[in-house]
Amino acid sequence: MKKKLVIIGAGYAGINIINKLLNNKDIEITLINKTAFHLHQTDIHKYISGQCKFEEVAFDLNKYAKQNGITFVEANVDKIDFDSKKILLDNKEISYDYLTIATGSASFFPRQIKNIEEYAEDIKDITILKEQREKFLNIINSKEKNKNVAIVGGGLSGVEIALEFAQVLKERNILEDECKISLIEQLPSVLPNMDPFLVDNTVKACDDLNIKRYHGAVVSEIKDDTIFLSDNNKIPFNMIVLVIGVSSEKLVDNDLLQINVKNQFIVDEYLRLENYKEVFVVGDVAQTKDENGNYVLPTAQIAKLQAILTAKNIDNLVKNKPLQKNDCKTKGVMVDLANKNTVGLLMGLKVKGFIAYFLKRFVSNQHINLFK
Repeated sequence: MKKKLVIIGAGYAGINIINKLLNNKDIEITLINKTAFHLHQTDIHKYISGQCKFEEVAFDLNKYAKQNGITFVEANVDKIDFDSKKILLDNKEISYDYLTIATGSASFFPRQIKNIEEYAEDIKDITILKEQREKFLNIINSKEKNKNVAIVGGGLSGVEIALEFAQVLKERNILEDECKISLIEQLPSVLPNMDPFLVDNTVKACDDLNIKRYHGAVVSEIKDDTIFLSDNNKIPFNMIVLVIGVSSEKLVDNDLLQINVKNQFIVDEYLRLENYKEVFVVGDVAQTKDENGNYVLPTAQIAKLQAILTAKNIDNLVKNKPLQKNDCKTKGVMVDLANKNTVGLLMGLKVKGFIAYFLKRFVSNQHINLFK
């Protein structure tokens, strides 16, 4: 009989596991996701700025499942009964032989920021992403003066969104007194803890596009369309995008599981739960460390590499073969600087300009092709 594999989460990890196991005749796959779309998150900045269509960043999971002969269930998971190997949904339960939890992460909104709950809109939510895109397009089409779009968070997502917004203003000849882009990062520079080569090129791109950067102060309050910083700066805004950080959704309560403060599952060397060896946890929702004991940052690249390993290990379990240990390492990082300009580190090599842009688009298209 076929083994039943259930995958919770249709992000990069979940989709890549499916892709690797599609032709495995010994496994029957069920995919559970709370929405009917896979969101291509590494291109969010292209969509929210109006540079690409919805169909280029969101892919229909019902269509994907039908094309590939798997079962797709659009539902929220109410409970996972690890002892009986059952997943409880709104109105049904699904049993499994093997389970992969790949629910990814959601935007994190620090509670110490006063009134944060009024502005806590997660752009990883497709509905909110659409609304933010519409808001930006309405702002740039408005004839009003002194408009400001503020991005809070100067990490990878924050700088890519800010740069795309600023590039749109430049292409439309929208002057700074008509609309400007503000980028707020509490640390001394953008892309905290990243290589100086990436930081320096990103700072230059921000300056070239007249992005107003605020550093060295935290956001203390957001009120009446104004951002209040701890250094007494006040930044008015017509639109705000919060990309401060990420955390994982708390999926289960179980005393036998180890879960950290970010709601990530602590896994073993094979990406399995310690007390439930048939359960793998992959991607952003898994806490993993590198060979030096440092925590591995959650990225789409790591999610894909862990997915490929997990697919191999599930196949090994079915065939009673030894498992392979997790040694997934980041091969590089690429930062879009807008206008077909990218900077990156790839296998230790520094790349920038159109060549880097081409390489990033190549990787992006490889993922998109999984849905074609």
